This record gives sequence, C-alpha cells and structure tokens, in this order.
Amino acid sequence: MDELRNFFAYEIEENGVRKELFFSEKDLEQYLDPEKVLILIREDLRRIFVWKGAKSSVQNRFISSNVATELQQELAKDSRYQVCKIVSVDQGDEVQEFLKAFALKSMDVKERLADMRYVRNSERSIYEKEKTYPEEKEFRISEHIVLKFIKGQTVIFINDEPFHQCKYLLLNLTQKDFIEFDDVDSIDEAFKIYNKMEKKHEHDHDLIDPESEFMGHCSNLQAWYEHDYDLRILHSSLSIPLLKKIAFLGDKKAIMRLKESIATRIASRNFNTIVFYLNEKYLKLFSNEELEAMFEDWLNKKVDFAFMEKRRLWYPLLQELIERGILKAQKIVKNEIIKYLKEDNLEAYRYLLNTDFLKLLKLEVLEELYEIVPKKDLVAMRRVESIILKKTLKKRRESQSIT
Repeated sequence: MDELRNFFAYEIEENGVRKELFFSEKDLEQYLDPEKVLILIREDLRRIFVWKGAKSSVQNRFISSNVATELQQELAKDSRYQVCKIVSVDQGDEVQEFLKAFALKSMDVKERLADMRYVRNSERSIYEKEKTYPEEKEFRISEHIVLKFIKGQTVIFINDEPFHQCKYLLLNLTQKDFIEFDDVDSIDEAFKIYNKMEKKHEHDHDLIDPESEFMGHCSNLQAWYEHDYDLRILHSSLSIPLLKKIAFLGDKKAIMRLKESIATRIASRNFNTIVFYLNEKYLKLFSNEELEAMFEDWLNKKVDFAFMEKRRLWYPLLQELIERGILKAQKIVKNEIIKYLKEDNLEAYRYLLNTDFLKLLKLEVLEELYEIVPKKDLVAMRRVESIILKKTLKKRRESQSIT
C-alpha cells in the first residue's frame, strides 16, 4: 500500500496467500468469478468488502476473514488512511452498500459449491439423522482454545476440556434487512436489533450445514483472538464466560479485557449483571485497590438501594468486600445495623444479624454494636456475645503464640 489510492483489490489463492490485482473499480464486474474470493478495499467509503463467489471453496472463504483483518490492521497503521469496516458479501445475496459502491446489480446464482450444502428448517431433523459426518476436525485458536468438529457438532475445548456454553447465535436475515445494521458496532447491539425485528422468513430460510458452520465458528473465534479478545466480535453470552475461563488460566490479555468489561458494566449500574459477576466469582480477578475504585460511589453512599436490592446485591457485595479486608465495607455494615436498631426496623436488623456479617466484623466493631443491641433482645445479645467470645479467645491465642 505504498501508493496512495482509494481502491485496492486482492484475490485469495488456494495456498491462502493474497495476490494483489490491478484494475479500476469500474471494471470489477468482469473479475467476479464464482470460484474466487476477492477482498476489495474502498478507503473512501471506509469499507473492506470480502466478496465470496458462490462456488468458492470453504477454505478460501475461511482464510479471507483473516486476510481482511490483516489488511484492516495495515491500513490502521498507515496515517494516510482511515479505519475501515469489514463487510462480508455473498454472491447472489449482496448487501446494498456493496452494489451501490460499485454500481452493480445482484448476480443471479443458479449453482452453489458442492461442499456448502444448505438445509431448510423443515429438512434439518431428517438431515441430522441421515448425515454421515466426516472425521473429526480440529482448529487451534491459541494455546488454550481449540475448536473440534465432532459428530456434526462444534465443540470448544479449553485446555483439552469441553467448554459447554451457548455459541450458536444466528442473525437469519433477508437482504432488505441489512440496512438496519449499518451503524452497529458490536454483535450484542446487532442481536438487540434482531430480536425486535419480524422474522417470518425464518420458517423456510436456508441454514448452513454443520461443517460450514464449524468453519464459521473457527473464523469468528480466530478474529476475536487476533483482535485481543475484542468484545464487539462475539456475543457476550459466549465471550464473557470464555474470557473468565482463560483469565483464570493466567492469560494477561484476557484478564485485562475481562476487567475492562466488568468495570464498564458496573459503572452502568446494571444490577442484574453485577449480581451475576458476584455469584460467578468474577470479582476475584480484581485487587482490593481496583475493587475500591470501582465501587467508590457505592462505598461513599452515593447509591440509594431499596431493601430488596440490598439483600440481593448490596449486602452480598459488602460481604465480598469485607472478606477482602476493605475497611469501608465493615463500617457500612456497622452503620446499617445501628440505623435499623434506631428505626426499630426488625426485619432488616434481623436479616443482618442472621447472616455471616457479624463473624466478618472486627472485635472492636462487635463490642461497639453490643452496647446498642436492645437488652430485651436476648437472641441477638447471645449471638453477639458468642462471636465476641470466640474472637477474643482467638486474639489471645494469637498473642500468646507470638510471645
């Protein structure tokens, strides 16, 4: 890309190498061979079109995704060019922006590649029973991630163990629907739009066969990995659990990307998501300093919770923070108990009393609380006394062992 141009064209050869072609975009039509895969860059439109001929091989289609990504990165590094979006184009089902960019009409395709068999929904169950699947295939994404094609199913393996998670999210679109997705920046955004659309066509829309579907999953995960686990590429229902698994194996890039995602969602105060992160132990990835920074507003009482939200989210989170030794969290629990005692809020007070919070509090805090617990509440008095005694004995044993 030494010469400054608006249009570049490349052909994917059988050995996977990209070969640059030199012709004007006005002459493109004569180069659209059904057996070829072309990558067409229109820098002026900020687009990289991956054109796939109807009879092009599955291998070349798969390789084209990686080549397009390489070209996208090369453009991004060159200050003379803009960042371009990659757009996939299938012969006979071309997106409108591709046709408009090159002043073309959709091509009539009567013949498709033999190894790209399409199956209608009504035929799929029969196909699944009768299909004799090829031998197991394997595609390695990284040192931790491998995809295998086993008995017609795509299985993700993490360190040689099957990773069971939803991974099939199909945006089953007609050509006129593509305009709805022009400004979409992530698969999550696309899925939200897709869920709101009418999808009457799905009853008899063609679906790709399992082997080609496997190649598609390989391509998606490869792009996700090569883009440093970019969360816009995979749906969060797959990318987040995958990141967690890889992060706990020590992958530094996965740890950073997962932390960024969690911090962003916590900042948005999506309580359901935060409860999920808490229950699934995602917060273990963060240092105490990072946790305090993320929940700074919460710890400084700038978030107002209803009591049910406190029980579902706030108190379990405080328990996690107390276990990590964050002093602000201990102070908040103490103040909560004092507040409920003063308000004579028996339900809230009893809830905190019957959980493990008291065991987590320091001896000095417990002694302070003991002074304000109503003397008539014998159950509460005995519980606090018991925990104080245990902590006192433990403290004495520790001091004796030191001396």
